[in-house]
Amino acid sequence: MAVSSITSLSFSQNELIQEAFDVIGVGSEGEAISADMYRRGANSLNLMILSWNAMENLWRRETISVPLVGDQVTYAITPKPMRVEAARRKTTASGYETPMTEWSRREYLDQSNKASPASTPVNFYYDPQRDTGTLYVWPAPQTAVAAANTIEADVLRPMFLMDSSADTLDFPAEWQETVVMNLAQRLKLKYPVNDPVTNAQIDAQAATLFAVLKAWDNEPASIFLQPERRLAWR
Repeated sequence: MAVSSITSLSFSQNELIQEAFDVIGVGSEGEAISADMYRRGANSLNLMILSWNAMENLWRRETISVPLVGDQVTYAITPKPMRVEAARRKTTASGYETPMTEWSRREYLDQSNKASPASTPVNFYYDPQRDTGTLYVWPAPQTAVAAANTIEADVLRPMFLMDSSADTLDFPAEWQETVVMNLAQRLKLKYPVNDPVTNAQIDAQAATLFAVLKAWDNEPASIFLQPERRLAWR
């Protein structure tokens, strides 16, 4: 018996929507799925992806390089990351990277002088506004420091949406069934499933598949925690 060498499949937006409709019993017996139903399914799918942007995923972690500019403290990042999880100052010539300390918004704003005197940046703060993401560094870099260094930022990027019927998911292949079942769970609110047993099975399988993959979607490395000593005067 021959075994294929295929380890991954990618389903298009319309194929995923059709699978979800099949789960809730729409179109499974030869009933046509109209263009309006595909549109509604695509809307539900993209809304679900937007909601899932608020969770951590290993495949969405990227390292981006931000060029420094002398005496400049703000740097717009496009597309806007959901989070900047860490940052390092990298010396271009040697490749040596020095970790930077993350500040909260309050800690950054409490600095009385943000732009001068210019020196070597050691702290960063990320401000994720609705449409834009801005990285702040402190202190502002001297011109010579900026010319010789970049900021290497570890970011959680947003997931790409599906704006074409032929688009595939911005997920690893193993997430496709989870996406289908959770999409079916949303579509049955628009196209009710009359059988209570099937209704309950859809909910249960959607939750189980999601929980299994979220539990898998983490780094197996050990984590060591210790309290940080900070003194705050008020």
